[in-house]
Amino acid sequence: MAVWEDKRIASICSQMPNLTILAANAAAATGQIRLSQLDRALLAEYAEETGGDYCAGCSRLCSDVLAKRVPINDVMRCLMYAHSCQDLGLARLTFETLPTQTRALLTRLDFSEAERSCPRNLPIGRLMQEAVILLS
Repeated sequence: MAVWEDKRIASICSQMPNLTILAANAAAATGQIRLSQLDRALLAEYAEETGGDYCAGCSRLCSDVLAKRVPINDVMRCLMYAHSCQDLGLARLTFETLPTQTRALLTRLDFSEAERSCPRNLPIGRLMQEAVILLS
């Protein structure tokens, strides 16, 4: 909800799969709910504890070091749709938008340099393999 409260942000696209989440997001966006200092501290603590569980989207660090350019952050987003959002359909649909040759590279490239570049220490090579198996 912190993004919804940020006055610098004019609009966002937030997944709202049910009315409960929609109502909570709308309340935060319209100032009906304010995050307390404790809420913010707990969110920061949670972000710190789970930071190694997800891609931060900083593809310039990992994709740019590969022998062939692969949009690692886009593949990670597909995995997020499948695992975190439990939307395998959206994950597969999004994965299919990647060019065929890009999808083929996911099982052939050496991602060890990308893994060394990742600030979250994600097992990128294993995750790329998983994406091909799960989403193809």
